[in-house]
Amino acid sequence: MDVYCKRCGEPWELLGITDEFTSDERNRFWAGEGCPCCYNKPAPEKQPFRSELQEALEGILGDDHDGLAAEMEDAEAMFGNEFYS
Repeated sequence: MDVYCKRCGEPWELLGITDEFTSDERNRFWAGEGCPCCYNKPAPEKQPFRSELQEALEGILGDDHDGLAAEMEDAEAMFGNEFYS
């Protein structure tokens, strides 16, 4: 299941973040500072909808990353194309 970069909206497999990111990359990702795709690039003018949604859900779920990934999968099915706007 995917979670999304809060800066650029890039999807990342939860297990990949856990196993393949360095601890610094993980900390930056969960803090909303970006992912390897958007390091050293200017932030987008508008945060993608999926990033806004994930940020709001993190406020509710806290550090429950498995629950967050499940909720994001449900949101993708519920919102359809709007999820990627």
